[in-house]
Amino acid sequence: MSRSRTAWQKTGLKRSFFEVSSGSSSFALPGFFDLQVNGCSGADYSSENLTVESVVQVVEALAKRGTTRHLPTIITNRFSLIERNLKILADARRNRELMHEAIPGIHIEGPYISREDGPRGAHDPAYIRNPDPEEFAAWQDAADGAIAMITLAPELKGALACIEKWSGEGVVVGIGHTAADPACIREAAAAGARISTHLGNGCCGMLPRHPNLLWEQLAEDSLYASVIADGYHLPQAFLRTVLRTKPADKLLLISDITALAGSSPGRYSWGDIEVEISDSGRIGLAGTPFLAGAGHDLLHGIEHLVFNLHLPLEEVIPLCTTNPARLMGLEDSAAEDFPNFLQVRLEPGRLDREPGRLNREPGRLKVERVTFGDRVQQFSD
Repeated sequence: MSRSRTAWQKTGLKRSFFEVSSGSSSFALPGFFDLQVNGCSGADYSSENLTVESVVQVVEALAKRGTTRHLPTIITNRFSLIERNLKILADARRNRELMHEAIPGIHIEGPYISREDGPRGAHDPAYIRNPDPEEFAAWQDAADGAIAMITLAPELKGALACIEKWSGEGVVVGIGHTAADPACIREAAAAGARISTHLGNGCCGMLPRHPNLLWEQLAEDSLYASVIADGYHLPQAFLRTVLRTKPADKLLLISDITALAGSSPGRYSWGDIEVEISDSGRIGLAGTPFLAGAGHDLLHGIEHLVFNLHLPLEEVIPLCTTNPARLMGLEDSAAEDFPNFLQVRLEPGRLDREPGRLNREPGRLKVERVTFGDRVQQFSD
């Protein structure tokens, strides 16, 4: 991360303003909105050690890298731990400055997901179960009604009825960590599911050529699709396919960042699960080919799409700003109440010519200034 030149300073700014100027290497951009944050900087939203202070820690660490709003994501676990951490998040949103605006809702990923290897991902099989409306209602009470999104597997017993119920209550239901057949995907969309959560991940390693759940979700016009563009979760060919298939206003960029992001290479215990971090920052289930969350934030994903897939910056930014806000019903929220935007510098890549080979160093986006609520922070190299 960039080193801060100053601490957060108060600003008299009353409204947000942003634009992308093709005539300059410096851009003003809206703050990023990440629908899937498991934690970062050592703080884990699914940990029994979560505190209000660690919630604030995550919010401020993400803001310095451009993510000014996010949905804390709690994954599969026992009822009591999920309930406890929802209460902590609700406490932070009630009582800590800017937390309510920076955390507009909470995302529950699991425990109502597939038990199969592959679709299950890094979720602990000991706690996976069928959807339970009473359990979810208790969680919503603990969260002060802040659960805004839930990801589940629609093939589970009772899932379709829960999709209809929860979507009718204003919760965004995502399809993910699933081994559903195409017919079940169609039924889930008809029942009210709104999004394919990290499409291309959290599914079987081997699928029928056709039909299969990937084609069905790509073809379902009513579904948004979120993708993790960190260079590890999805190959470029699949990302290009999603980008060309889904309408521009139905595609979302998420990070799926975890508490272990930025840790040194090696093996770590993540709850009862062993994970391994490679030299490149890839986080996977130890001894398997499966991933276990992401080690990079949204800024990294934006850079990957701009510098490796060569997408125009002005086409990438809505994937993690206006599109997620629209999905979550926050598109018309008053920007004057919570201005959040960035000043970034576009640093082009370097092309080094050496005898017999050509080295390409990708460019990057450098955050120079972040406006976060009524605060501003300036950065230097």
